[in-house]
Amino acid sequence: MTTPADILPPELTAIRAAGLAIAIAIAAFAIWRRRELRNADVLILLLVAFGLAIVAATEIPDELLEAFSFERENGTRIVGVAIFAILILFLLTLRALAQSSRVSQQLGGALEGLAWEEFRAAGHPERFRDRIAILIPAYNEADNVGSVLERLPGEVCGAPTAVLVVDDGSRDGTGEAARAHGAIVARHAVNRGGGAALRTGYRLLSESGARIVVTIDADGQHLPEEMPRLVQPVLDGEVAVSHGSRVLGEAERNHPAREAGIVFFNRVVSLITRTHVTDCSNGYRAVRADVLPTLALRQEQFHTSEFLIEAIKRGIPAKEVPVTVVGRISGHSKKPAVVRYGMGFANAIVRTWLR
Repeated sequence: MTTPADILPPELTAIRAAGLAIAIAIAAFAIWRRRELRNADVLILLLVAFGLAIVAATEIPDELLEAFSFERENGTRIVGVAIFAILILFLLTLRALAQSSRVSQQLGGALEGLAWEEFRAAGHPERFRDRIAILIPAYNEADNVGSVLERLPGEVCGAPTAVLVVDDGSRDGTGEAARAHGAIVARHAVNRGGGAALRTGYRLLSESGARIVVTIDADGQHLPEEMPRLVQPVLDGEVAVSHGSRVLGEAERNHPAREAGIVFFNRVVSLITRTHVTDCSNGYRAVRADVLPTLALRQEQFHTSEFLIEAIKRGIPAKEVPVTVVGRISGHSKKPAVVRYGMGFANAIVRTWLR
């Protein structure tokens, strides 16, 4: 049986002294920076300092470990300490991820709000009312966006068009190049990703009363001449969303690993949605503008599969039409390396389907 005299260690070893010093330092830091830190963060730091002090200065942790059958023999005590430490780190990691997600959402909302206020103050909504809006997300595409804009049609299937470029924090004059070619430009102060740029554009255009929104890349990989293929089914009321498909159409050869990834992810999306999908990574699409507010779009980067899965889950009538995908006009792709791209794409698919 443990007596009060047994609680304190018989001697202050070097490792215990180091633990106490670290505990005091953590507590001092929390108190010193309390006005700059969130209350919850100060409390967590103080709890960590208190817990470390208990571990370093008393035998109470030994009693706790013994209660969970972690005896001193054969190193099981160290295993017990490691398990509890990992559990605490796991909980702190979950909290950090949740906090990071909230901050990201708040930043995204702030950028969208600022873009809308500037857009509205400049009188741009009237430019898009009852028109087919062509939306181009762009990041450091000053050398390409002008060539794309020059090829965009003034009307599609007999309906007039208007062009919005969302400059996603470019540092090379992409916004200026787009304005020089007659496009309306909305800008993010910082780079957030193609999905975030599209989300801002969707909000601006749906609130402006656009009729149909067509999304096309700024790098020249999509052919503006094929836009009627996407718009006509939506304009006729056949579907609400028309997705471009390079599998049904044509595409220049890509990296073998990327081509294999497209095939694999097409099968995965087809399986989980019970819908035949031939190209889940194509961003060339036309969508009825009144559908956009019903979609929960949260992906910053891997947005193509998210949009497609969201539309299927919500029962929005859609179809795929053949389009051509060619190489970039110039420069290098902004997509991550093959492995990172595959992991990010898989993460987007799973998260979209599970929510």
